[in-house]
Amino acid sequence: MNWLSLACFVPLAILCNTVFPMPFDPVLIAFASHKSPVQAGIFAFIGSICAAFGAAADVKLFRNLQDRIPEKWLRSLPMWSGRHSYVFTFFFALLPLPFSVARLAALRNPPKMIPYQLAVAMGRLPRYLLIIYIWPGIGLPDSSGMVLLSLCAGFAIFRWVRFRSCS
Repeated sequence: MNWLSLACFVPLAILCNTVFPMPFDPVLIAFASHKSPVQAGIFAFIGSICAAFGAAADVKLFRNLQDRIPEKWLRSLPMWSGRHSYVFTFFFALLPLPFSVARLAALRNPPKMIPYQLAVAMGRLPRYLLIIYIWPGIGLPDSSGMVLLSLCAGFAIFRWVRFRSCS
């Protein structure tokens, strides 16, 4: 693991763990799949910490947006409150469920920052560890991680450009 790869990995990890429409799994695979198990585990740990920072950015954004969204739209979003919201957030971060459900619930009822960040980080870490330890068993070439990352980044850019041209 070198500083250059970390300097590229950390901003991507934070960005992909926000509402930005690119999944983080290809980033993790591209950077950690060809490393030793210990180094890959460090990438997974750093990725879960970055997911907590991304969660903080989401909460800040949602607190700013909450006053601008009509109440009738907010009523249609999931209503998670109290400790249950952090449990649900943990499970949505851990399992291969669409995390946008947790984000929509946080938009309707913004959670407390630190418990939300902890729920996201603690849910993401086992998931990330599982991803990086299963990926080599698939038997794809070492360059497949970067190809997957390039495809996902290209798709996200394509969707963004298409969205900008429609609006």
